[in-house]
Amino acid sequence: MNKMCYGCGAKLQTENKEISGYIPEGKKDDAKYCMRCFRLMHYGEQRNENTPKDVKEIVNKINKDVRFVVFLVDFINLNSEVVSIFKSIKKRKVLVLNKCELIPEHVKKERVTEYIRDYYGISDDIKLKGGVKTHGAKSILNYLEKKDIHEAYILGISNSGKSTLINDLMDICESKNAKIVVNSKANTTLDFIRVKLDEDLTLIDSPGFILNNALNHDVMGKNIKAYSMQMKECETVSLLDNKYYLKFTEPTPFTFFTSSDAKRVVKKYFAAADGLVNKIEITEPNTDIVLIGVGFITIKKPTIITTNIALKNIEIRPSMFGGNYE
Repeated sequence: MNKMCYGCGAKLQTENKEISGYIPEGKKDDAKYCMRCFRLMHYGEQRNENTPKDVKEIVNKINKDVRFVVFLVDFINLNSEVVSIFKSIKKRKVLVLNKCELIPEHVKKERVTEYIRDYYGISDDIKLKGGVKTHGAKSILNYLEKKDIHEAYILGISNSGKSTLINDLMDICESKNAKIVVNSKANTTLDFIRVKLDEDLTLIDSPGFILNNALNHDVMGKNIKAYSMQMKECETVSLLDNKYYLKFTEPTPFTFFTSSDAKRVVKKYFAAADGLVNKIEITEPNTDIVLIGVGFITIKKPTIITTNIALKNIEIRPSMFGGNYE
């Protein structure tokens, strides 16, 4: 019987170190992880792989199956491209927004669900997940039990928390299986991994996909925080180690929902940067500027923003937390 790596899903093999799934000959009988995943877990080593699988390839495989789909995405990375992929899945499914513990306390979770359903036109179930202990995984387990789901795919963007969810469910179910490798770099999972939690529930971890229009693929997957700033007239904000800039023409308060890595990502300058050729005109208060792959900025007041970010990497929408949804 072929053995699969419990970290990435690759077939374990002893022939070629350069191919996924390699283990030394002497470890063949006992190994649960390939050498790549073992070193990633214990030494933090990274290695480029031919991943992720194409989005269409993953979706086509799932659409040929009968199993339920749990589609996971960080709430700060919800955008039209993600929703389009979610809608392309023709099987029974649920959209799970991860790391929702950061949603402001004054905002009712039901209102956020209502906003997502109305704005993005989603008719399937939507679950908001978050918390300290097991990251709110218990609510997902209860949902699957209520729906009488015994097998389900776990699908989503790379670093959306798929493997973490499975590991948390394994803890809740006290499963004796090995843990899925969790890492902040994209594409830890190379193939589909079957995980039997107990006699009633089996989950299938899938390769993560990368968004075509994402500005960054490494910021996502870490803890999320909210950073509030008061911008003065013609003040400039830099992102991702001064790679991108946004200049505000009017005094404007805003809140940036992004990774905790934003301590190095977000800086404020009074001087404008060069090359700010793209214009974003905010005409309504309480508007979100979604920076795909990084997070979103909630703008409190109308303003005009100039930036060097390509407009294809930006999505404008009514605020997820403002206006009628406060």
